[in-house]
Amino acid sequence: MRFAPDVIMDLTPLPEGVGGVPFTELLHGLLREGFEPEGSRRLLEEARARLGGLLRPEGVDDGGFLVEPSVLFPEQGEWWWVLQQGEARWHTRLAVADVAAVADFLRATALASTLDDVREAWPFDEAGWRDTLFAHVPHPTPWKEPSGPGIYRREHASVVIRSRTTSVLVDPIPLQRRMNHIGQAPGNLAPGRLGAVAITHGHVDHWHVPSLLSQLTDATVPVLVPQVPRPNLLTMQDFAQVLGTCGQHALAPRWGETVHVGDIRVDVLPFYGEQPAPEGPPLGEGLRSWGNCYRFTTEDFSCLLLVDSGTDPEGRMEAVVARSRRELGPVDVVLSCQREFLSPFFGGLSHYWAALPWARLRALYADHLGGRLRSATAGPSGVAEVCAAAGARWFMPYANGFEGVGSAIRDVGWGLGEPSEAACGAAVRDHLTALGADTRVLDWSPGDVARFERGELRLDVTR
Repeated sequence: MRFAPDVIMDLTPLPEGVGGVPFTELLHGLLREGFEPEGSRRLLEEARARLGGLLRPEGVDDGGFLVEPSVLFPEQGEWWWVLQQGEARWHTRLAVADVAAVADFLRATALASTLDDVREAWPFDEAGWRDTLFAHVPHPTPWKEPSGPGIYRREHASVVIRSRTTSVLVDPIPLQRRMNHIGQAPGNLAPGRLGAVAITHGHVDHWHVPSLLSQLTDATVPVLVPQVPRPNLLTMQDFAQVLGTCGQHALAPRWGETVHVGDIRVDVLPFYGEQPAPEGPPLGEGLRSWGNCYRFTTEDFSCLLLVDSGTDPEGRMEAVVARSRRELGPVDVVLSCQREFLSPFFGGLSHYWAALPWARLRALYADHLGGRLRSATAGPSGVAEVCAAAGARWFMPYANGFEGVGSAIRDVGWGLGEPSEAACGAAVRDHLTALGADTRVLDWSPGDVARFERGELRLDVTR
């Protein structure tokens, strides 16, 4: 059984207070005011009067943060289970002791073969039950079974890294239906020996607890997650703690550590990039979007999975992969997003501005107006530089959205009118040529498989 394609759900602890701040509305207002002091202060004062606190209009005068410390470092609030289908919405507060029962239900749904099996596992009262929440018919185009060494592309940023004996599933989000077209993604498990799941970072297109649990019918399978020294506005959850509450085994290795999953070597690398500012002074102490990049090494191939990384004040991914090459040799494949994020004014991460003090925001806005603001992600030019530094034989794009199994990504902006994945790939080729690098850029689609045989890559295309 699987959830119907129009069902939206979440299982999450909500941070206290943060949900009451209209980050997107305030960002749009500050942009309208051009970050000029008088209009920006008035905007913040009016919003504070409405919200009853949380904002610091005085930051405009003292150059400091525009939100209170309780927003920068929120306390974990109550757990919520949310189900929505069309206009119908059910939401329930959960005691911490009850979270594991909902997690068990999600695992049971993935294994159930009939509606009666699902109903038997339902952890709530009968009033909340709806037959329409579940689909009886299997997805017409399920994911290919991992049947040999390779990289199996799934929805958005999800891939299966398969060796000769085991698999690691990365960033599954088949039930995160708020993202465009994800309702079309198959929900079938990665068959074969699933040795672990690896999570890169906490943004909603990479970390979705119901999706993860629906792919993990065995609570003892480890989930590799970033270490979170302190939850903060940019990483609102301690991933290991959340999974522990769900009864799921979690490991939080430090950057630089190596984990072995069956016959796959997993090197945990820093995640630099996709922070509120791509350069300049470091963020305030404790403020960071914590994440991991990974290098996977099997008997047949190696790959660097760099997701939405790039450059930030703490480091550059080009230096990270150069170090990895010195220690482990050149890599076969680099996988990375190609989209460019002009933080902190990128609407998809509309809370990022609140992690920067007023003085820094004004300077970054001036750079933005002058066309000097760099992307927080690598973008095509940064991808080429990383491939050259890694000595990569192939570059394969991913994490650029999802438009269906076997469908090319026509808009890496998820419908915002940005270039196609193919166009971004052409730009990467041009930058590689300018660098004199011989990395080959391969075009592929969700559902395709990069298979490795005797040192060569063969693309198995879904039609």
